[in-house]
Amino acid sequence: MNPVDPTRLKIWQALSSLFLDTEIDELTYDYIARVVVETDYSPKEIHSILWNEVFPVLEANLRSVAGEWAGWTDEWLLEHLSASDGIEPRKGRGSIAKEIVRCWSQVATRLPPGYD
Repeated sequence: MNPVDPTRLKIWQALSSLFLDTEIDELTYDYIARVVVETDYSPKEIHSILWNEVFPVLEANLRSVAGEWAGWTDEWLLEHLSASDGIEPRKGRGSIAKEIVRCWSQVATRLPPGYD
């Protein structure tokens, strides 16, 4: 396993909140937005991390009848997610992707212009 920058882990932790089998509240959107700004990743990098790294691994949790609701440990994220080489975000398809787009739009309202 390649070492992961602590900043990358921090954004994985925040973005993984979108994939929990729970109702996402305003505090969660605020938290994700705060972490996005703190990490200093560009909007394009954030979209790439969301769609190329987090979505492919965690979207199945939202399809599960008994999905994870408490969150993933750092160790689990480090074992299952990996930083992508490509920066061009690939959007997911289907109802889960639509829900993530909807949730991201809530996060984007809390971010500086350009992150939508």
